[in-house]
Amino acid sequence: MRNIVILAGGYGLDTRNASAVRALGLAQMIQSLGYQVIVMGKFKDAPKAARSRAGVLLDGVTCRDIGQPIANNPCANYVVSADPLMQVVDEQGAEQVLAVLCYNYPARGAWSMIRQARRRGIAPILDCTEWYGWEGRKILRNLWRLTGVAMRMRVLTRLAGNVSCASRWFQAHVAGQHTVLWPFVLDTTRPEWQRSPAPDPERPAHLVYSGSPGLGMHKDRLPVMIASLARLTAEGHDFRISVAGMTREQYLAIQPLDQSRLDAMEGKLRFLNRVPHSASIALLRDADFSVFFRESNRVSNTGFATKFVEASALGVPVISNPTSDIPLYLRDGENGIMAASIADADVDDALRRAITMPPDRRAAMINTCRRENTFDMRAWQDDARAFLENLRGLK
Repeated sequence: MRNIVILAGGYGLDTRNASAVRALGLAQMIQSLGYQVIVMGKFKDAPKAARSRAGVLLDGVTCRDIGQPIANNPCANYVVSADPLMQVVDEQGAEQVLAVLCYNYPARGAWSMIRQARRRGIAPILDCTEWYGWEGRKILRNLWRLTGVAMRMRVLTRLAGNVSCASRWFQAHVAGQHTVLWPFVLDTTRPEWQRSPAPDPERPAHLVYSGSPGLGMHKDRLPVMIASLARLTAEGHDFRISVAGMTREQYLAIQPLDQSRLDAMEGKLRFLNRVPHSASIALLRDADFSVFFRESNRVSNTGFATKFVEASALGVPVISNPTSDIPLYLRDGENGIMAASIADADVDDALRRAITMPPDRRAAMINTCRRENTFDMRAWQDDARAFLENLRGLK
């Protein structure tokens, strides 16, 4: 019986970046359906077990080093070859493997995986949450990335036949394939997702931004938020904002003209540099609001924001604008605050409503969030089961 599912990608398993959170969440959900799951990803310093059949147990999931999954058995780079994946497939026995799921995989590696999986009668699955746009000034880098992602999204999804989607927008673009919609899912019974007592609604609102804002801060429009909060400071409003993921100096290196804005928010704004995922979650757990803004485009609409899922899991209201499937889950004024766009007036309105919200309304909003658990993996099990039981390409 084919009962093994392999999830693979270039995420940092030991650093728990957003991609790793998605991979481990999906793995936990698939395991809950009775499958054996092996997650392959990167380690900064891979322990010996990550290169053995036993693997390393992370969040209850067996994990292997995608750079070299079997000790003393070198393999080609996963970027260009399915060699590391097929080493594990052959080790487990191809007849035991149901599917190999590749997360935002480089085009050459994904093409190799599809070919090798089909030769072994295994179903190939592409999990696609990123459709890159042009970033920065490196022309050759951008052309290479754009060519690769276009190949993955427009050609390789058809060759695979099975596609995992994080948003309805992208699911509509691969409608001819066997698809499943699952945004990031979590096992919210785990200790890291337990909620703390509700914060004191009488204190100044504490907003948290945590993550990587992307090259030039084009992914999460952090300067849009900073500019708005500076204007609200000038209006005399009180609040606290914590930014985890970069230092003040790193921010000013990209936005030097914001020096006066940061100075004006002295005592209200703090930069926390990069912090471990556990510290990021602890910071969010104590927040009144999680806040981020993104331009509505192909990049933001293909995936789904990890920040939204993590805040939801912890019962923290979100302040954001409509991208991807966020409007399906964020009800303005009830379980969060929706800015109509990232235009200055709309961001100002959303943040002003948050930081001036009466204590009783803020407490009611947090209570509403804590009655919901939208992204717990159990809510998505039926869809996952139907998808895995009807995979294309099996022999």
